Amino acid sequence: MKNIIKQLMIITVGFLMIFSCDYDDNEFEKLTNHAPDPSAGFYVQFDNNIIDKQLTVDENSNAVNLTETIEVELMGMPQSEAVTVTISADPSSTMTPAMYTLSTTSVTIPAGKASATFTVTTVADNMPECEYVTLKLNLNAGDNTTGSEPGKTASFRTRKISPSPLENGLSDLEGTWAIEESYTNGDYYDEPSFNGTWDGTNLIVPGLGQPMIVDFWGEPVVSGGTTTMTVLEDGTITIPRQYIFTTVYPPPAGANYDYEIEGSGTWVSLCGEPPTIKLTYDIYYPGDECGLACTYSSYFGASEFGGVYVLN
Repeated sequence: MKNIIKQLMIITVGFLMIFSCDYDDNEFEKLTNHAPDPSAGFYVQFDNNIIDKQLTVDENSNAVNLTETIEVELMGMPQSEAVTVTISADPSSTMTPAMYTLSTTSVTIPAGKASATFTVTTVADNMPECEYVTLKLNLNAGDNTTGSEPGKTASFRTRKISPSPLENGLSDLEGTWAIEESYTNGDYYDEPSFNGTWDGTNLIVPGLGQPMIVDFWGEPVVSGGTTTMTVLEDGTITIPRQYIFTTVYPPPAGANYDYEIEGSGTWVSLCGEPPTIKLTYDIYYPGDECGLACTYSSYFGASEFGGVYVLN
C-alpha cells in the first residue's frame, strides 16, 4: 500500500500537468457567455433554508446564544431597482417570539445584486431545557415569490442543551463506544467501535488505529495495540504521544515497524442522553512530526483520524 500511494501521487501530478497545458483559459468564458433577456421575469427564494443546530454551553455550563445567517436570493437577472421581501414567522412555529430575534422582517436585495441576508439569534434564557423547538419563516415577495414550497420557507430547529452529571463520575465512561461520524472519507480508517476500560485516571482503549494500519496500510499488528487516554472532569481528553503497536511489512515475515499515537478530544454528557466523545489523533513513525493522516491528507480527506463516538 505504501508503494501504491506513491504511484497514485505521481500519476495525479502528471495528469494535472497535462490538463493545465491543454486547457484554454477562454473556454469557460465561451461556454458561459450567454446573452440573457433583460425583460425576463424573476422570483425570490430562501437559499440555506434548513438549519439544525444545538446551543453550546460555556465553561460555566451556561447556554451560548446562536446566531445564524439566512440568505434570500433572486433567481433571474439582477434588477435595475431594489427588490424588497418580507419575512414572517409561521404560526406553526414552536419557537415563541421570546426565544429569538430577527435582525429584520424586511429584506432588500439592492439594485444590480442577486441576494441579501438577515440573521436569526436565539435567546437562550427564554428557551426550555433539552427540548427541540423550531422556527418556521415565510418569505413574501408578492408575485415574485417562488412557487417552490421549500424555497419560500426556512426552518430553524434548535435546542438548549443542559449538561447532565455522570452518576458514578468518570468511571461511567467505561464501556463500548460506537462511531457516529468519521473525520476521514473511508469506512475502515476509524474504528466502528472501541471498548474503553477505566483505571481510575485514564481510559484504556485497545485497538485504536488498527483498522487503518491493518486494512488500508496493509501491515498486520504483531504486538502492542493499547492506547491510554487521560480524561478530566472538565470534558477534555488527551492522548499523550506514546508507543501504540508494532507491525510487519511485507507480511507475513518482513521487517518490523513501530508506531506511535498522539491526539486529543472532548467528552460531554447532555440532557440525560448517552455521553459522546470526539477524538482526533494521528499515527506516527517514531520521531516524525507529521503522521500518516497528515502526510496523506489529500487522500484521507482529513489531516487527522478520529470521529464522534457515542457510549452504547
